[in-house]
Amino acid sequence: MKLNRTDFQLIKALQKDGSASYSDLAGELGITAKTVAKKTERLLKNKVISIIARPNPYKLGLFESAFIALKTNLLKNGEICRHLTDNFHVNLVQTVFGSFDILAIVYFPDLQQLHNFIDNELYNLEGVVKVKIYFIKDIYKRYDYFFEKESFCTKHLKMKETDWQLVKALSMDGRSNPANLAEAFGIHLSTVYRRTETLQKNRAINISAVPNPSRMSPYSANAFVILETTPQEVEHLLKKLCEFSQIHFLMTTNNHSGLIACIHSKDNESLFQFIQQHVSCRPNGLLNAEIFIRAMVHKTYYSLFAHETVPDEEKS
Repeated sequence: MKLNRTDFQLIKALQKDGSASYSDLAGELGITAKTVAKKTERLLKNKVISIIARPNPYKLGLFESAFIALKTNLLKNGEICRHLTDNFHVNLVQTVFGSFDILAIVYFPDLQQLHNFIDNELYNLEGVVKVKIYFIKDIYKRYDYFFEKESFCTKHLKMKETDWQLVKALSMDGRSNPANLAEAFGIHLSTVYRRTETLQKNRAINISAVPNPSRMSPYSANAFVILETTPQEVEHLLKKLCEFSQIHFLMTTNNHSGLIACIHSKDNESLFQFIQQHVSCRPNGLLNAEIFIRAMVHKTYYSLFAHETVPDEEKS
């Protein structure tokens, strides 16, 4: 789908406030509300963006996280991805080229719930051949792009059942009709508005547009790299990798010698050159690197990529 200047301006406006009305967006962009509605529906239909409530793990008490690699029967890939996408606690699902076929990131309130998901749900999915779990120790350059950096040890927001129902529904569709939500959950319409406003005010969620990086040309190439190093070199390697703007997501694993990096680039050639220069060359302390090239993004809560400029071919 080819995007023009107005499309990019609309995406940026929806990233600021995904729940803004069409009339407010029209006033900001200098176009009609009808045009805004048509363009928004087109962006959503073509999966250029989704508009969702990004959950804030710091405030929701989602303390335990894991990076999961799945080897699958390729004929079942679509079904497995749909199953994972429907689970609120799965915040990333993408198919990849490499020794595994699907990568996912999950977060849960505690280890018991995380292990229950792995043992009772993940291993029982039809078509899953092999599962590799990387339990996450610390997360760098991810959530703090969207929420104020807070320790997972700080007191999280006290949530009612209604709050969780709203968060889960809005994480699927950030522009859900409040009247439909009120009817679905058996609550007053005023409660939907009040609780949603409270959740946003307390930074438990952030309703905004999430661009699909595989559909946005400046960031069309992506890879996850699982790095193995010595425990003594973890901090040094972290500092080195954090310096690169191409690395938008970085975390350490619980074995004290593993790192996982997400690399974005404008095209496959640039991605290959970056990996060759900074990963394959084996910097000091790096013992092994396993690379997964993105095929398709099926779900993400935390895609970055606010477009500050319009591509040259769209400028006039």
